[in-house]
Amino acid sequence: MAKKKGFRLTRKMKKGIGIAAAAIILLLVLYGVFHETEYEISPSPYSEKHEAVYQYVHDGDTAVFYLDNGEKVICRFLAVDTPEAGEEGYAEAKQFSDNALEKASKIVLELDPNSETYDSYDRLLAWVWVDGKLLQAQLLENHLAKLAYIYHDYLYLDHLKQIEKNVTE
Repeated sequence: MAKKKGFRLTRKMKKGIGIAAAAIILLLVLYGVFHETEYEISPSPYSEKHEAVYQYVHDGDTAVFYLDNGEKVICRFLAVDTPEAGEEGYAEAKQFSDNALEKASKIVLELDPNSETYDSYDRLLAWVWVDGKLLQAQLLENHLAKLAYIYHDYLYLDHLKQIEKNVTE
């Protein structure tokens, strides 16, 4: 009776597979260490920014600040919408924004060069950076807001669309 021949790995093949596996693991570790996650983003170096002092929130996407030039502004968070008073999720969104802004060491309001500066209610339209993190992104990540009022190609729109897509999947 003939012996059945099967595929067998030689020592040289096993060693090569081991080296390849180690190289892949090393690359994955290095990628994780040096690669920003899809939610990490930094303010544009080219847009107008103002440090702000938080006063209070109207709702989850609107707050009152004093700017670094002393001006008091009502700021509408650009590109997101949170529930209105009486709607489900209103209290949670309002509390989230209030907590984030109240605890912040540094708040920066960033004007988007592709947006109007003020809306029809005379509210400043801005990206809200809280200790280096975009508040609009945090609201989306926590299912407290949706993308809305998109009239132009805003700076962080692709980033926010990706977040919204990921949290709804």
